[in-house]
Amino acid sequence: MAIEIYGYPGCTTVKKAREWAETKGLGPDYEHFARLPDLKTRIAAWAESAGMDAVFNEKAQTFRKMAPEEQAAVTASDAAKIEAVAADPRLIKRPVGTDGKTVLTGFNQTEWEKAFL
Repeated sequence: MAIEIYGYPGCTTVKKAREWAETKGLGPDYEHFARLPDLKTRIAAWAESAGMDAVFNEKAQTFRKMAPEEQAAVTASDAAKIEAVAADPRLIKRPVGTDGKTVLTGFNQTEWEKAFL
């Protein structure tokens, strides 16, 4: 079984997820967030599958640097979060891993093993 991993190549957590998937023989397909032409559609699908709280990263430095009123506008609704994440993918919890059915964000080896092995 192959999985898809999305993220930024320089992110250490993304690197760990990719290395784990390779050692488990999952032949991961890797995509950089910025290179996805349908990022907004994918974000909405990931949020529908995993939940918006799993996709939107309120701990992201990008979010924490926003003014309080900008944070309030972004977090006002799921639609606002999707728009914000599509405009700035640094707001996505990374990596995103999926096998087409399950979507996980962040890399927790135990959770990924349960879901993808």
